[in-house]
Amino acid sequence: MAGISSLLSIGRSALNASQVAIQVTGDNIANVDTEGYSRQSVVLTNGTYTSGVDVEGVTRSYDAFVEAQYLDKLSARDRWSTLYSGLSGVEALFNESNTDGLSASLSDFFSDWSNLTSSTASNASITSMLENSQTLVSLLRSMGSSLDSLQSDAESAISEGVDTLNELAANIAELNRQIGTSTSGTESYNSLLDSRDSLIEQMASLVDINVIDNGGSNLTINLTSGQTVVDGITNFSFAYEQGKTVRQLSASSISAGSDAQCYYSGSDSSEYTIQVVSPGTVTSNGSLTGATFKVSLDGGKTWLTDDGGNVLTYDANAESGKVMVGDLEIWFGTTSNASSVTGSTTLTAGDTFTLVPKKALNWYTSAGTSEIVSPQQYSDGTDNTRRLTGGSLCGALELVDSYIGGYEDSLDSFTESLVWEVNRIYSQGTGEAAYDTCTGTYSALRTDVALGDPSSGLTYGSRLASGASLLYVYNESTGSLVSSASITLDPASDSLEDVADAINNAFGGNLTASIVNGQLVLDAADGYEFRFGDDTSGLFAALGLNTLLTGSTAADVALNSTATSDNGLVAIGHVGTGGLVASGDTTTATAMAALQNTTVDFLVNGKTVSSQTLGDYYSTLVGSVGSDTSAASYQYSYQSTLASSLSDEKLAVSAVSLDEELTNLIMYQHSYQAAAKLISTADSMFETILGMKN
Repeated sequence: MAGISSLLSIGRSALNASQVAIQVTGDNIANVDTEGYSRQSVVLTNGTYTSGVDVEGVTRSYDAFVEAQYLDKLSARDRWSTLYSGLSGVEALFNESNTDGLSASLSDFFSDWSNLTSSTASNASITSMLENSQTLVSLLRSMGSSLDSLQSDAESAISEGVDTLNELAANIAELNRQIGTSTSGTESYNSLLDSRDSLIEQMASLVDINVIDNGGSNLTINLTSGQTVVDGITNFSFAYEQGKTVRQLSASSISAGSDAQCYYSGSDSSEYTIQVVSPGTVTSNGSLTGATFKVSLDGGKTWLTDDGGNVLTYDANAESGKVMVGDLEIWFGTTSNASSVTGSTTLTAGDTFTLVPKKALNWYTSAGTSEIVSPQQYSDGTDNTRRLTGGSLCGALELVDSYIGGYEDSLDSFTESLVWEVNRIYSQGTGEAAYDTCTGTYSALRTDVALGDPSSGLTYGSRLASGASLLYVYNESTGSLVSSASITLDPASDSLEDVADAINNAFGGNLTASIVNGQLVLDAADGYEFRFGDDTSGLFAALGLNTLLTGSTAADVALNSTATSDNGLVAIGHVGTGGLVASGDTTTATAMAALQNTTVDFLVNGKTVSSQTLGDYYSTLVGSVGSDTSAASYQYSYQSTLASSLSDEKLAVSAVSLDEELTNLIMYQHSYQAAAKLISTADSMFETILGMKN
């Protein structure tokens, strides 16, 4: 009887095993088109105590090594995909293949000035020049606005991506919790693992990650830069928000109990690393006491330098003595008070402050402290590996900061040099009419500080040179010269107040200078008028006196309303010897026309000075946009090919093959029938034995 009972037991176990195998095979067939589903297989073993078969469990087909490689290439692919898509939009903005672009407008501008070199230049010619000048500045403003719009769209996408990243982290942590309470080796357990893997792949599409799987719910996900995203059932969060200032004091400052903090106003696409060079204190009245600092835009790898390659240092002032560095006004205070310093605040060499004057991606620890993880590139083009280096969020952040921000800086540099060079020539000229009043368009933050000092806040203060500026005063009714004076300037020592005093002292009340809201205002006394002459220092252009253009960036460049209000004030000629204004003189127009082929300097914060013509510089910018887009396209194509190849390898392991599953189904069906036959045979043997007994 024991033998026959054994047959029944064997048949029963075989029936059960075949039934489970058929069920699993059926699930595989049903999920042949389900994305993220991994093929499952039944693991069969010999019976434990009697012969037969046991179902040990259900496993899924999965290759951890291939999956890790795939996640890496997925992050790289989507980084470049996002960059390529964004740069394609920027490239369309800089399209110069038609006749309506900025290059054509710039050519028209200089062509108009060339037309004005004729002694028979008419009001119609002047009007045409002003109209085309308006077109040029409008194009610049439009391009600046379009770049801002592209940047804003990318920032919205980043915010949505960060929300998705936080949601994925929370869902993965929840799946880890469910996996921890589920029975391994079951179909439901494998389904949870598949769901988790699918979410991990979505996360890898957003940011570059490293997955440490110790089995079950013991899974950790870190950014490749080291910050933890998920640790078992705990998830960490990210926020795209206004950047925070990070303070890293030296041991000496910490032991001295220093409460120093660095502040800024303004915005920039770069991070500013401020490091104290020489120690000192910042006092409540903003006086200088020896503390100086240097500035880096790439995390301290390189430091801003002057034209000679020497590291620039700045005086550490309180708010009353803000220092202009790039696009930021920087000053020092205490951690509790940005506007003033109580007593004195100690700064020690090595004290470092990181200013983030933009929106940035921050990672938050469980304690609530944050760390910036926005991608950062060093001056040599390599990535900061302590930040994001992959995923669509990395690509979008790079697009906003490094690329669009960089193009805005270059376009602003073009605008700044265009305005300066045009005004530099124009401000030394004169039209048929003279001025009775003239107000500068550029302001100094501090009127008592040398104009060439960064803390003066004068936009073009760094372009000033030692020299002299000529002013002429005429009798308004007769037009005869009354007096003239040469106002000397040393930008390293002379302030705006010094300039005003020099003018007031030179003309005995016939021409007075005053300062209103940081701008220099010149007024002729009743019955007098004045003109501007040769200026070797650049003072008139730097203060915005007798200029054609205003502003200094693509966002704010405009025509000076003084020039557009009266064609007679448009400077075509110049004041000659003895204050004579010759009829038909076109000295200024000739110099302006020649500017088209003149090599000038272009300054971009953090980069070496570039010397080119205005047209060549803009063409270089257009070429850079094109080459960046082409490089992103190549990288996207290359990384896509690698990711696709690894996806194929992954699918070769985990994908369902209908042919294979149908073959298995037939095999398991036959196994089931054979097991049933075995049970039927054992039953017949029982009946035969019982019949023999009866």
